[in-house]
Amino acid sequence: MPMSEEERRLLKELELGLIADDPHLAMELLSGYPSRRIPPGLLPGSFVCLLAFAIIAAGIGSQELAAVVVGAMLLVLGGCLLLNRPATARGPQRGRAAG
Repeated sequence: MPMSEEERRLLKELELGLIADDPHLAMELLSGYPSRRIPPGLLPGSFVCLLAFAIIAAGIGSQELAAVVVGAMLLVLGGCLLLNRPATARGPQRGRAAG
């Protein structure tokens, strides 16, 4: 059953509203290719954090202070990888003047 003119108009308004509210999602839907859902630093950051916990546990078990310190430094590095995104993944900068 074909859409009426009123339904077409409402659909067009919804599309324009989506583009205005979330242009990234609109482009993703129009292109048919979903964007990357896993943040770029998630896997390496998780791996570094797990490795750091293993080193800390081994250092505590063997009473090696150096291993605990190295594990703590790796834990900080892993946390930075998990929390920070590269500048290219941040999206458009708001509040900056074009030009």
